[in-house]
Amino acid sequence: MTKSVQTITVLAAALLLGASAASALEIKSGSDKVQLQLSGEVNRAVMYADDGLEDKFFHVDNTHSETKVGLSGEVAATECLTAGSNLEFKWQDNPSIAVSMEEESISGEFEAELIELYFAHSTAGTLTIGKGSAASDESSEIDLSGTDMIGNAGVADLGGGFAFYDAAAGAYSDFTAESVFHGGISTEGLGKINRALYETPDFGGFTFGASAGESEMVDFSLSYSGEFGGNQLEAKAAWSNPGEGWTQINGAASLLLDSGLNFTVAASAKDVDEMPADGDDPTMFYGKIGYQCDKLSSFGTTAISLDYGIFNNAAALDIGQEATAMGVQLVQELADYSAALFAGYRLFSLEDNTGANYEDISVVMAGAQFSF
Repeated sequence: MTKSVQTITVLAAALLLGASAASALEIKSGSDKVQLQLSGEVNRAVMYADDGLEDKFFHVDNTHSETKVGLSGEVAATECLTAGSNLEFKWQDNPSIAVSMEEESISGEFEAELIELYFAHSTAGTLTIGKGSAASDESSEIDLSGTDMIGNAGVADLGGGFAFYDAAAGAYSDFTAESVFHGGISTEGLGKINRALYETPDFGGFTFGASAGESEMVDFSLSYSGEFGGNQLEAKAAWSNPGEGWTQINGAASLLLDSGLNFTVAASAKDVDEMPADGDDPTMFYGKIGYQCDKLSSFGTTAISLDYGIFNNAAALDIGQEATAMGVQLVQELADYSAALFAGYRLFSLEDNTGANYEDISVVMAGAQFSF
């Protein structure tokens, strides 16, 4: 472990310990003008997986909403201009997307999610530089179901490391759940990169964003967030080009009705420049229906949902690959404890035209999230 990583580890441990005794910890800035805020979460779970040949239990960190710690600072420079910065590091010991039948234990490492500073003007918009969300980040993961901490369009965050067993060949295939669902198409657009990002002010609920990153990365997005008659609607569409011989379109919309019933849809399509013979571009379609209720439990809101996704040609362009994911999710808020309990089931299936007979992969995970 390098000295810098050791320093970050000690700092994060101190922040986490301080957060657990918040009444004894007061976060202060070196400048009286700057407001500081500590935030983060710990998200742990027990996971069971059955790939048709083997089955095992795992102790994991939930990749849908990983363990992280962050520190943000902000200063109101003028009535119209605000300046600030965000630091956020995640640490996943045994990530639920990576553990497998061959690798049950994966040591956690700090990874920088956000190292950015921004200047926000009430009428001119916001300019952000550093590592953080590109304009297209999470553009297929908009989700108001209340269950996205255990299941969303990034389906392989739960069980992505497990390989499909080919019963016809009597051996594991080269395809993992992550490769056939996330490998060739991203539900997060360009995700989090080193970039310069500009976002317009809110115009009637609409916001436009554009970012440019290293290695000729560029993307654009249009987002909407609004409420009408007690109903909430969020949507986002994005186009991205990583400078690697392909472009991608992402989009999602999520509607939460006043009754608690909610609907989410998402899609992605990738345009590959150099397509092999008989190849097809990767595509993704995803849908979820859910219900939220604050009367079922005195602890807080209860949310349940069902989802289904179809991912085509994500890991191979020319073998007619179709991967499907079906899931059930449950989240129980513990409002007085700043925590939540969750449980989810995911079934992965894979077909192609190679004559392989892939066994389904079943994954169950249950755990808890504590936020501060």
